[in-house]
Amino acid sequence: MKTVFGLLLLSFSMMGYADDNLTMNVNVDEPSFVVTLPANPTTGFQWSVVRFDKNLLTLRSSTYERPKTDLIGAGGQMNFTFGLQKSKSYPENTIIVFKYARSWEPDTATLKSIKVNFVKADGN
Repeated sequence: MKTVFGLLLLSFSMMGYADDNLTMNVNVDEPSFVVTLPANPTTGFQWSVVRFDKNLLTLRSSTYERPKTDLIGAGGQMNFTFGLQKSKSYPENTIIVFKYARSWEPDTATLKSIKVNFVKADGN
C-alpha cells in the first residue's frame, strides 16, 4: 500500500511540475507522506518550504535524490517528508507552499502550492 501510494504521489508530483499548483490526497491514518519535486542543484536552484500548517504537520526531512543517470547536469528530485500530528481533527485540506530559487536571486523564485486533501482509507 505504501509503495503504491508513493508511486502515485511521485507521478502526481512529476505531472504537476509544469503547473505552479498541485493537489494530492493524504490518508490521515498514515503517519507521514512525501512531496516529491524535480530538482537540479547543479544550477544553483534549491527547493525550500515557505509555509505549512504546523498545527497539522511536521517537516520530518528534506533530502535530495540523485538522478539515475550519469549524464552531467541531469536533474534529480527533492523529497520532503511531512508527518501528520496525531490525535488531530483534520480539516478537509491544507496548503503547503514551496519556493524554488537561487540563494543569490531570491526575487526570481518560483512558488509552488500543494493542496493536501485529508482523506480516510475508505476514501472519505
